[in-house]
Amino acid sequence: MTMAVTGIAGLIAQEIYWGSPDWVWPIVVVVTLLALLTIWNYWRNRASGVFGLIAAVLKLAAIGLIAICLLEPMRSGTRPQPKANILPILVDTSRSMTLKTDDASESRSERAARRLDPKSSWRIRLAQDFDVRDYAFDDSLKPIDLEQKDLTPDGYTSSLATSLGAVKERFLSRPVGGVLLFTDGNLTDAPSADFDWSTLGFPVYPVLNSQKETLRDVAITGTSIRQTDFESAPMTVRVQVTRAEIPDEPLFVQLRDAISGNLVEEQSLAASEDGRPQEVTFQFRPEKSGVSFYRAIVFREVDRESMEMAGDKDPSAGSSEATLVNNQRIITVDRKSGPYRILYVAGRPNWEFKFLRRSLAEDAEIQLVGLIRIANKEPKFSFRDQGVTSSNPLFQGLGEDEEEIAEQYDEPVMIRLGVKESEELSDGFPDSAEELFSYQAVILDDIEPSFFSQDQLLLLRRFVGSRGGGFMMLGGQESFDGKAFADSPLGELSAVYAARRDKPSRAGEYRLQISREGMLEPWIRLRDNEASEQNRLRKMPFFTTLNAVGDVKPGASSILSVETRDGQTMPGLVTQRFGKGRTAAMPIGDLWRWSMRRGEKDAGDNNREDPAQMWRQIAHWLVGEVPRRVDATVEPSDDVNAPAKIVVTVRDEAYLPLDNAIVELKITPSGGEPFTLLATADDRSAGVYSSEYWTRETGGCLVDVTTLAPDGSHVGTAQTGFSSQVVTSEFSDLSLNRKLLTKIADQTGGEVIDDSELSAFASDLPNRRMPISETWVYPLWHRTWVMITAIACLCGEWGIRRWKGLA
Repeated sequence: MTMAVTGIAGLIAQEIYWGSPDWVWPIVVVVTLLALLTIWNYWRNRASGVFGLIAAVLKLAAIGLIAICLLEPMRSGTRPQPKANILPILVDTSRSMTLKTDDASESRSERAARRLDPKSSWRIRLAQDFDVRDYAFDDSLKPIDLEQKDLTPDGYTSSLATSLGAVKERFLSRPVGGVLLFTDGNLTDAPSADFDWSTLGFPVYPVLNSQKETLRDVAITGTSIRQTDFESAPMTVRVQVTRAEIPDEPLFVQLRDAISGNLVEEQSLAASEDGRPQEVTFQFRPEKSGVSFYRAIVFREVDRESMEMAGDKDPSAGSSEATLVNNQRIITVDRKSGPYRILYVAGRPNWEFKFLRRSLAEDAEIQLVGLIRIANKEPKFSFRDQGVTSSNPLFQGLGEDEEEIAEQYDEPVMIRLGVKESEELSDGFPDSAEELFSYQAVILDDIEPSFFSQDQLLLLRRFVGSRGGGFMMLGGQESFDGKAFADSPLGELSAVYAARRDKPSRAGEYRLQISREGMLEPWIRLRDNEASEQNRLRKMPFFTTLNAVGDVKPGASSILSVETRDGQTMPGLVTQRFGKGRTAAMPIGDLWRWSMRRGEKDAGDNNREDPAQMWRQIAHWLVGEVPRRVDATVEPSDDVNAPAKIVVTVRDEAYLPLDNAIVELKITPSGGEPFTLLATADDRSAGVYSSEYWTRETGGCLVDVTTLAPDGSHVGTAQTGFSSQVVTSEFSDLSLNRKLLTKIADQTGGEVIDDSELSAFASDLPNRRMPISETWVYPLWHRTWVMITAIACLCGEWGIRRWKGLA
């Protein structure tokens, strides 16, 4: 209808004028006389009735037509100058064009190829007036030769907006009469919602099939990953599934290792009642730390074998679905691997260290280094031979060498456990950033602030605030005590205020509780649901020692609380952010009672392992976000046409940004050969290096980073990874995007063309306004039909007269 209205408007816009205007009045006089004679003649024979009237009308029509011809009427207008205006034809060759409906015998691409036959009448008609040029587009715009049938739909993206922009740039100084567009409209480079397509500067004519499409399809439309320090299932993967025209069949969702193909878990989805997206949640513990790739797939039972054996290949052949490409997603899991080193400093040997050390010994990622004071700086007893030797009697009898380096009796006696080398912590608590910053977390237990020098306390503050380390204070006789603690950097690091002077340490029976806020933290839970967690808490032993502390600091989170028998509640574990790091305070002084509990367990219970699991989860929480000297991440992008950006942060021994480093990236695509890239320094941020990599293949890419300092010394290594989903985005929506294509046509001054009306469109297009046109004049009287019409009218009038015997 729109096309017809446009054609009529074009005819109306044309001008009609007379070639012999000087003959107007003589012709008017002659025609008037002839008309009067004809009317008078038939008036005399009015008894002839209707037939006489018809004969009179025919004769008058012939006279009028001949009179008009004598005036030589001319028609003038404008039309496209032949071959002057360019008419690009853009054909989508992305893989989404391979789709076909259930009742169709050909795909979208095959239908477009048939319509685009170079010998078709509509193309020949357009070629008479326009410079027709053929282009294909997927990830970019490229010229094609339809005679060579260059329409293989194998592209991974549909860069429609980019391709139309490329046409604009390519013919910026050339006249474009319009763009004929063959596509499904499912572009992968969508501009902003308020983008004005009229800025293209030429009309766009999308060509669509008017028949309604019916596509049967199941697809994964989204995935999300959540990593926690919950030891039993630290990884949660959510998969969102949609279905179209398959409402009643059950679906199966699997999570598999993308490299080995091993099945992690399979779940089923019942039929969808309301057609809304459905979600499946997988909770599991990866077999190894570091970067891993998993494949989420969804399928019906009839497609099980095709999907399980497909791997990275297209499994769509033989399936009743429109495509199986969108039935899978590659998921990247980056579990940072250790070793993480935690420094434990205690004022005296205690049970807590024993069980903490035993718990972390089962974790290959955590290394616990102990610094335990076994004698105070000023002993509480007098050595009888004090006047004979200045050596601490604890070290006598160990040999001359040992006695020469033995601690003096007026210095604290420390023992080191779990050190990597003989010199580590040989002088006690670290007093340099290089030594302390080699740890990821520090735990203080039953130690007074006066044990540390002021420089060591300030260094500890830097360790948390600037280096980003983890810090935890455990309850004990010397912890959280007095004004010295409140006024020291330890009081500043603590998540709770120091107690008032009149608030002594409490002794009694305390039941441990998890706060509502703590229930949201997986690292503090030991069960996978709240009911089981509450049941576990009821079976825990009572604790009898609780350090007196003040209020919880603003911004801190009370994760655990303890409750007395009379219902009073006090902090049990409080956490907070401090600069780049995090701190925790646990005023409970005898948590070890939980580990020492012996007794019968309920069937299926695992109470004896709960304390060990709790310590491991707390340790991973402490070190989970601590930066390393070399950190690597991949910045995600919503645009599938954009490359993956790999960002590396490099720090020196004091964890300050390191410039002029050499950063080498070894990228290993799944199923491909590794290759090396060099990252370049970021102009805006010190110590930051980046590189970009783009792949056309679907799958995971492993990135190994090696960093050298400016002097060539080794700084460190890192590992990260990412997954490419270019094909998935191409099939995110299968139906024709009529709404978008109509919007493009309306804003550019074009219109949507039914592919069955291309011939009518080709005939009508020259009547529309074009950038370059020419004026033409055509004599209307110099037409065969004019003479035939005049003769036909006269013959008809003569025949009626002979038939009815009129004079």
